[in-house]
Amino acid sequence: MDHTAKLSLIEAVQPDIAPFENQVHTLLNESIEKLAQNWISELEALRKNASDLESQVLAAVAGTKDSIAKLHSLGDLVKTEARRGQDVCRQLSDSIEKITA
Repeated sequence: MDHTAKLSLIEAVQPDIAPFENQVHTLLNESIEKLAQNWISELEALRKNASDLESQVLAAVAGTKDSIAKLHSLGDLVKTEARRGQDVCRQLSDSIEKITA
């Protein structure tokens, strides 16, 4: 096959290849775009989950602080009541000693 015949064969084939190359190019671009959108969707879900978890942690911390404050107040009441109870016991003990003396 001479050089001219080879060139005419290549030229005849090229127009048929060009649409295929464009189709492959388009499909690759669409695939990459879809992949990027999937990754972005996953990252958005991760961001939302992290935000929800942050809210839960803050709520738990606030609840714990409230419980600690309530326990502290309860502890103060217990100490006050214990002192009052000791005073009552001393007074009763003194009164019993006076009666029995």
